[in-house]
Amino acid sequence: MLPPAASPARQAVRAVVLTSGARPGLRALLDALAASASRPDSVVVLDSSSDDGAAEVVAAASSRTFSVEHVSLDSRMPDRAAVTHWLTSGDVADDDLVWLLPVGCVPEPGTLGRLLAAHRRSPSVGLVGPKHVDATQPGTLRSVGITTTRSGRVVEDPPLGEPDQGQYDLRRDVIAVPLAGTLATAGALRSLRGWERSFGDLGADLDLGWRAHLAGHRVVVAPDARMRSVAALGLATATTGARRRAARRVALARAPWWQVPFLALWVLLSSVTAGLGLLLLKRPRAAVAAFGDVGSLDPFRVIAARHRTRGGRQLQHRDIGSLFVPASAIVRRSLDRAHEAVIAPSRLPDENVRDPEASSGLGRLLVHPALLAVLGALAVVVAAGRDIGGGLVSRFGSGVTGGELVTTRATSSTLWHAAFDGWHGAGLGGDGPASPALALLAIPTWVLEQLPGAGDLTSSAGAVVGALLVLALPLAAVSAYISSRVITSSRSRPIRGAVALLWATTGAAGASVAQGRLGALVALVLLPAVLAGVVMLARPTGTATGAFATSLGAAALGAFAPPLLALVVLACLGVAIVGDNRARARALVPAVLGPLLLGPWLLDVADDWALAATGPGLSQWGTTSTEPLALALLHPGGAGSTPWWVGAVVVAAGLAGLLAPRRVRSVATGAALLGLVSLAAVLVAPRLEFASGADVATGAGVAQGLVTPWAGTFILPLTLALLASAVVGAETLRGRWRTGAAVVLTLAGLLTAGALGWFGFGDVLRTWSDVRPAVAVEQAGNDLANRTLFVDPGTAGAAYRIVGREGGALARSLPQSVEGDAVIADDVSGLLDGTRPDAGPRLAGHAIGFLAVADTAGDDVARRLDSAQGLSRLASRGGYDVWRIAALGGSVDRPVAPTRLSLVTGSDHALVATLGEHGATETTVTARQDAVLTVAEPPAWTEHAEVTLDGRTLTAEAGAERPTYAVPAGTHDLVVEVATEHPWWRALQALALFVVGFLAIPFGTRAFRSRR
Repeated sequence: MLPPAASPARQAVRAVVLTSGARPGLRALLDALAASASRPDSVVVLDSSSDDGAAEVVAAASSRTFSVEHVSLDSRMPDRAAVTHWLTSGDVADDDLVWLLPVGCVPEPGTLGRLLAAHRRSPSVGLVGPKHVDATQPGTLRSVGITTTRSGRVVEDPPLGEPDQGQYDLRRDVIAVPLAGTLATAGALRSLRGWERSFGDLGADLDLGWRAHLAGHRVVVAPDARMRSVAALGLATATTGARRRAARRVALARAPWWQVPFLALWVLLSSVTAGLGLLLLKRPRAAVAAFGDVGSLDPFRVIAARHRTRGGRQLQHRDIGSLFVPASAIVRRSLDRAHEAVIAPSRLPDENVRDPEASSGLGRLLVHPALLAVLGALAVVVAAGRDIGGGLVSRFGSGVTGGELVTTRATSSTLWHAAFDGWHGAGLGGDGPASPALALLAIPTWVLEQLPGAGDLTSSAGAVVGALLVLALPLAAVSAYISSRVITSSRSRPIRGAVALLWATTGAAGASVAQGRLGALVALVLLPAVLAGVVMLARPTGTATGAFATSLGAAALGAFAPPLLALVVLACLGVAIVGDNRARARALVPAVLGPLLLGPWLLDVADDWALAATGPGLSQWGTTSTEPLALALLHPGGAGSTPWWVGAVVVAAGLAGLLAPRRVRSVATGAALLGLVSLAAVLVAPRLEFASGADVATGAGVAQGLVTPWAGTFILPLTLALLASAVVGAETLRGRWRTGAAVVLTLAGLLTAGALGWFGFGDVLRTWSDVRPAVAVEQAGNDLANRTLFVDPGTAGAAYRIVGREGGALARSLPQSVEGDAVIADDVSGLLDGTRPDAGPRLAGHAIGFLAVADTAGDDVARRLDSAQGLSRLASRGGYDVWRIAALGGSVDRPVAPTRLSLVTGSDHALVATLGEHGATETTVTARQDAVLTVAEPPAWTEHAEVTLDGRTLTAEAGAERPTYAVPAGTHDLVVEVATEHPWWRALQALALFVVGFLAIPFGTRAFRSRR
């Protein structure tokens, strides 16, 4: 008969209190242990402080029912190192249970008993951890064990702050538990060699649990055992980048050696992918944290930690695979969070709160002030444009010319190259400054070219400008209405509608359309929105997204109207001066980024300050008779300017608004200051001279007299300041007074709209049509890429312009250098007066295939041209007599007309296909002995272009009349490329525009943006 089995000996429970001084939590923890339903057999206080405070507290508690032992350790010894030191040096049996209690956590009365019950359920249990709740809010969870993936990604489960409703009470086996509250067998801790010091706190706890599983010890959590914790105690979430990286290193240190390279690659790829995804979700802080996980790939720390904790493994990694969170669950959770961030959750039926701004039917929509203002502005455009030549629809297909507009057959490609190439512009080109507005115009032009039926457009860029002329005033009304929300309440929709109509129909607005002032048309749309953005930055509701959006708008405004960008920068600086720290930081973003986004154009401004004082169509060519008083009354003069008394209505409304009470730091004060600065600029503008003398080049001939800034540019912000003042004044009124102010502003809007429609835009503008013969248009666009020379004789001499496939500015700005086109001046003069009958072949050398002379030149000029060498008359067209210029060379295989690129061998000229702007091409050529490549461009073109043959760069012959390159015999790959000016700066500019544009987009739900 076998003897009865001996009952297992009872395990002693030792509570180990960790403290670094007599903190208030020490006494509270000892009191909680004394009040515990299941008390420990002994209490050891491991004190790493340098004073006697903890010893005094222990002495006061020594009279309790359990013994309290005080052990002094080295100063500032970490808690985990203190436990390891005590286990190796103290008198603790391997079978004893150690309950680890850092000061700051307080167990509930039944916690120890429940931990003991969980530990005794299975002999394989080595570590047991409690459920941690917040010490100040016991109903809020902090952790229920540590959860992670195989790659060491710590999962926030449960999320910090989630209410404790028992939803995690079925959780048992986990990969690890936090130090605080852990109940473990002393022998298990000794065999594991304690915590790895290089992993910090969370990483060390994760590493200990991971190694415990591999050594055959289960790690469980007892959710019914609750521990109230503060600060970082009970931590199961990687709250810092260091903790995230430490958890990743734990995975690398515990994985089998052959999996480590693959795991490291996965950590790298997943970190970068997660960072990029968070950037797309506009979570910059979280993205930085994700990218920071790459720092965990430190082989030296991983190898050292692996070496210090080697041995003791009894299980394989696959045996504990069920303890990790699957990667698929992480992917699903990430996708769900992304969906919640981007798409707002649908409302329940009882949550469908009615939006007071929403329309409640077709009737309310039709009488909405915003719609009425837009329709009114559109009606004004139709009525006032009655004298413009051509139909309304034809302006969309052909474009409009006249006034400040210089419409040609421009495409998105010509605009793009004109903006960025080092050698650019119409005619023979040049290397002068290029407006950044050309690049912005190329974008809608490209979009238009992709639409069905776009091939029927005479000029795609001209169609964009024509559409802008028609839509500028309605779009300006939309912009003004939306922007007025910044300074008006939701009850002031009639006032906002009246202000929108006033903004779109004042004298400067009408003059901008009637005179083709391209920069002012864009400013009409952008200026209210940009200034409204500046106002928002000064308010507590301002956001970083708004700062970047304002920067983007300011840059676009500066591209078309640089003087107004200067006013926006001043407004931002004003906000930075009077605002608080956050408003100051937000306001400085557009003040700095707005100009910087214009890129290398700033270098041109540094060379010529006048570029910053004007823009496309914002110069006044010739003297003006407008009096200063009329300018102050918003009357810029010229076509489209309504009488001064119309502007006086807006001025009176604005001045009346100044009488309203205000604070110093208010919209009204800012509007007053903006109005004063703008008024000063209006009065000074006619006195600034950009050019003077008898003739100035215009791009379409010459003009007489001065070139000054157009005063209407500065009338625009003056008008906006007056309207803002009027609105703020109306907002201070109550009851019938506010209704009366709305009626007055509405009548003022109807008055300005009626006056502009009555007086009209005049007949300065007209629908554009290409006067070149069809054959000239075809040869300019095909492989020949030749040009047409237009000559307009006058009393003081003949003016000429060269038209080819290249485009230049679509509106006049400053006088342009004519140095490039001046190389043919003697030939043109000699051809007209008969002194150079051989000038035709010389013009052909510049790829001029057609000569068009105004029919006002007289019969003598026509007879001389008929008898000139190489010229043959074609049919007259559009007021010009046209002659064809013969191609160079005597071979029967010579081209049908002069070419931009020619392969010359003796007297033979062979066509080299030209595919791009200013001789740019990529083709194959076959050359004979002693062949040369000639480029019909000025000699200075070689400084901005590169010619390569089979990848080898060619050097132009010195002293040649036009760029000439020696070509060896044989078949070669020829590449002619016009270099981009400042390529690195352009690349950085493009990157900055992309980043700012991305940051300027309001992304996700409003709740998501508030947490970002």
